Amino acid sequence: MKILPTLEGGLCILPESEVDWDELQLICSDDERPTYLAESLADLMDDDSEWGEYVVPDLEEGFRNQTRFVDATIKRARQSGEPAIFIPPVEAERWYGALNQVRLSLQASYDVEELDEASDLNDWEPELKSAYFRNRFYLLLQSMLLEFIMNKAE
Repeated sequence: MKILPTLEGGLCILPESEVDWDELQLICSDDERPTYLAESLADLMDDDSEWGEYVVPDLEEGFRNQTRFVDATIKRARQSGEPAIFIPPVEAERWYGALNQVRLSLQASYDVEELDEASDLNDWEPELKSAYFRNRFYLLLQSMLLEFIMNKAE
């Protein structure tokens, strides 16, 4: 898979095989806990703030909408036989947010940020190894969104 900046200021994701398409679709299936960030932020608030009652539902819905948007974009491109997925600048925040939610979900499920890349990957369980590499891919895609789209918009 290749990820390239476009002349229009966006990104182009070029899946080169069915495995690449499968990996892209995992972005949305990895989002098992869309409430993770909202819950984490709620822990920082005072008990009297009513954060959970008024703010968390809106955050959760926003997070779900970002993930649904990315999922629909990937499925639409794959089903219609498109050779690439284009992320224009107006969609960058949705993609970034969805990837962030997925990374937080992977962290909550597998503690992937604590894994040491220098350790012998062959000793890891296949599920943990897969989560680690997906997290690294999502981080790379987020970095490219920041570098080529979101920082340019300022």
